[in-house]
Amino acid sequence: MGLPPAWVVVLLVATGVPVMATLAAPVPAVGETQTASTLQLPRSPPLTASTLQVPHSPHGAHTGGKNAGRNGRVLELDWRELLPEGERAHFTAVAPPPVHDSRGEGGPPAVQTPDFNVNKTLDGALVRLPGFIVPLEALKGGSVSEFLLVPYFGSCIHVPPPPPNQLVYVHTAKPTPIESIYDAYWVTGRLRLQTRTTRLGSTAYELNAEKIEVYRY
Repeated sequence: MGLPPAWVVVLLVATGVPVMATLAAPVPAVGETQTASTLQLPRSPPLTASTLQVPHSPHGAHTGGKNAGRNGRVLELDWRELLPEGERAHFTAVAPPPVHDSRGEGGPPAVQTPDFNVNKTLDGALVRLPGFIVPLEALKGGSVSEFLLVPYFGSCIHVPPPPPNQLVYVHTAKPTPIESIYDAYWVTGRLRLQTRTTRLGSTAYELNAEKIEVYRY
């Protein structure tokens, strides 16, 4: 369960193998007898999709405000805070269930929900956001310069991809090495309210990354 074919293709290009993952809580290392779909994730409800997740901010919700993430101070966010305040009550960090028609697994891929409502207080803020990297280009020497930062991703075409206000288009000034697309990462940089359409989906945010680091649990 996961993303449309294009998501799977780009992950196959990047690593040569399919990926199962989703973001929302600390993810332990996969043991010899475990798979991504059998991991027990701390502080997270039981998952019905094959998912790995990044946790919510341990510092509680940030309300934003005029000076949030400005004056050189970095604002640490979780994915809930990318939504307008009125939509946060419906937020869930767990991937949505798969969508099937009468053809079942032979049906078409799930489509992205076109929700472009954003948290306008974040425009221009310097932020730090955890997520998974989905490259928009083949990895060159293990480095990326353009990618989507996502709160979850999976391996089945029938699970809808995140809506635009839960996808961040990220670019870097120069190619940045990453250890593995199986890992979650902290990405730090200047966030903008900017819609963009990529072959993997539409995004409502754009981030000029200044720092990318592995999420240490």
